[in-house]
Amino acid sequence: ESPGVLGGYEFFQDLNLEELAENAAQSALRMAAAGYIDGGKMPVILGNGFGGVIFHEACGHPLETEAIRKNASPFCEKIGKRVGQSILTAIDDGTIANKWGSCNVDDEGTPTQKTVLIENGILNNYLSDRIGAGQVGISRTGSARRESYKFAPVSRMRNTFIAPGPHEIEEMLRSIKFGLYAKKMGGGSVNPGTGEFNFAVQEGYAIRNGKIAEPVRGATLIGKGFDVLSQISMIADDLDLAAGMCGAASGWVPTTVGQPTLKIDSILVGGR
Repeated sequence: ESPGVLGGYEFFQDLNLEELAENAAQSALRMAAAGYIDGGKMPVILGNGFGGVIFHEACGHPLETEAIRKNASPFCEKIGKRVGQSILTAIDDGTIANKWGSCNVDDEGTPTQKTVLIENGILNNYLSDRIGAGQVGISRTGSARRESYKFAPVSRMRNTFIAPGPHEIEEMLRSIKFGLYAKKMGGGSVNPGTGEFNFAVQEGYAIRNGKIAEPVRGATLIGKGFDVLSQISMIADDLDLAAGMCGAASGWVPTTVGQPTLKIDSILVGGR
C-alpha cells in the first residue's frame, strides 16, 4: 500500500495504520499457501484502486499527444469512434482537491481541467501540451508536465481513472463459471506504441461457479490496451484511487490511477 495526497500531516488522521497492516498481513498469509492457476483466455474481475494501472499504462500513455503526434499510438485518428462498450467512461482530472496528481496550472501555464477521454465507449479527447495540441489540432488540456527544469514539458496524465458503473461485484461473480479475481495488481511492462502489456497479479483468486475460491499465485494479465477496452462489460460503483510515480520523457511526476471493480470478459492469463 502506498497512499499519498497533496496536503499536510492531517493526512495521517484519516489513515488507519492498523487496518493497513492487518490487511497486508492477511494477504501475505493467504498468498503463502496459494497454488498456481492454469493459464489461458478467461474472464477476469479486476479489483478497484491500483487495478487502474493497466488503463494508465496501456491506454493512458497512448492517449497523450506526445504519442499521438508521432503516430505511435493505436488511438491515432480515433476521436469520435467507438473504442469500448457503452458502459465505459474514462477521465483524467487535474482539479480534484488534494489528490496526488492535481495542480492548478500545468508546466506551460495552462489551467488544469477535467478531461473526459472516453465517454460511453466513444473516444472523446486526448491529453495535450502546447506542441501536441497544435500538431494534432485540438485544444490544450493543461496536461504539460515535467519533473524539473532539466526536462521539456510534454503531455502527461494526472489523476486518471475509469468512472463508476451500476453493477454489483456479486453480479459479476455469478456471470463467471471459471475465471480469475485479480484483487491487487503488481508491476509489469507495456509497449506504449502498441499498447501491449504484461502485468503481474499480486493477489489473485480463482473464480469457480460464481464464487471466489482458492488463492492463486504466479498469474499475469497479458493483452493490448485497445483490445481490452472492448472486453470491459461490467463496472461496479466502488471507485478507488491509488497514488504513484510515473516516469516518461519529461521525468518522474506524481500521478493517481484508479478504477472501480470491473469485469473483463476475456483476457489472456499467464499461469502454470
